[in-house]
Amino acid sequence: MRARSLLPPLVLGLALAAAAAHGEERRTVAILPVVVHALEQQAYLRDGLADMLASRLGQQPGIGVIRVSDPAQATLDLEAARAAGRAVGAQWVLFGSFTRFGEGASLDMRCVPVAAPGEPGPRSIFVQAGQIADLIPRLDGLAERVALHVLGRDPAPAGGAAAAPAPSELDELRRRVEALERRGAAPPPETAAP
Repeated sequence: MRARSLLPPLVLGLALAAAAAHGEERRTVAILPVVVHALEQQAYLRDGLADMLASRLGQQPGIGVIRVSDPAQATLDLEAARAAGRAVGAQWVLFGSFTRFGEGASLDMRCVPVAAPGEPGPRSIFVQAGQIADLIPRLDGLAERVALHVLGRDPAPAGGAAAAPAPSELDELRRRVEALERRGAAPPPETAAP
């Protein structure tokens, strides 16, 4: 079991050495287990989300991923997250929470430098969906926004402002609001003139 937990840092180290040999500078991001706010399948959701985030973020150019698998490292505390990132030798740490509400879900993440001087500040990124299955495709955009922030190419203001929804998300939200307005905006009953 111990050898398994050392494997990702070893693989990451080899990948970083190969990137350095080719002149590429890579930034390492530790992905902590997600805090799950749901009644069912907490371990399954925590592990699945971390795996999907690690996979997508690891595909971003210039990013190396260290997956922290110890569930005790799940936190929403900034300093605890930074300490966990330092413990595995990462430059950045990604942490946050998953909340299940009815059929919908929300993933609220923060990306912060492990050592703050000279780096962009914390960045909050969230995605939500009306159906839990709709959240999964949106993880690609989350990984892209994390990579842009870590690499210093983030167009969003520093200080953690949430990313604006993608146009397709805005279109979906607009469609839902219009449908609700049509249902709730029935014409008032006609009144007889006095």
